[in-house]
Amino acid sequence: MIKIIGADKVKKEFQSLGRINNAQFMDIISRQTLYLLYQNTPVDTGELRNSWREIEKTDKTLSIGTTFDQLDKLNALIFGTRYMQPIDFLTPIIDIMAENIEGFMRKYLKTQHRYLRNIKQGRQDIDTPSNIVGLTGFTFSKRRGRGKSYIKRTTLNVPKLRPRIYRKRPV
Repeated sequence: MIKIIGADKVKKEFQSLGRINNAQFMDIISRQTLYLLYQNTPVDTGELRNSWREIEKTDKTLSIGTTFDQLDKLNALIFGTRYMQPIDFLTPIIDIMAENIEGFMRKYLKTQHRYLRNIKQGRQDIDTPSNIVGLTGFTFSKRRGRGKSYIKRTTLNVPKLRPRIYRKRPV
């Protein structure tokens, strides 16, 4: 198991966030991800560690990667080679960032969304998506996606062994 350096610092910053707009949120995600990547990239010469960049950034997406000349080193580290065991340091960083983003979004939804404001379940606040399901009033329909006529019914009756005769309809 790989220990991620700086994960506590990133978690504290996400927990201390107040009301921010989308551009500020994307900047924080970018800055914190680059920080974790810089701190946790294995170092031989330092070129791979220093090559982490923001590749593309829009209002809704963010792409972070390395410069083109460092892709081979990154591939060798993540997947290993014939002479070297793989060192997958990216997956824990992605998991940490996903947890932090999800936690912030959940906290924001609890305070801002009209259905989730002031809802409590027992003594605890709602904090899992499975507790939120059903607030919109939709129910699962067995007929959805298969047409109205097809419902498979389960019975305890033993099927009869007599042959059935069906009328063929013209095609």
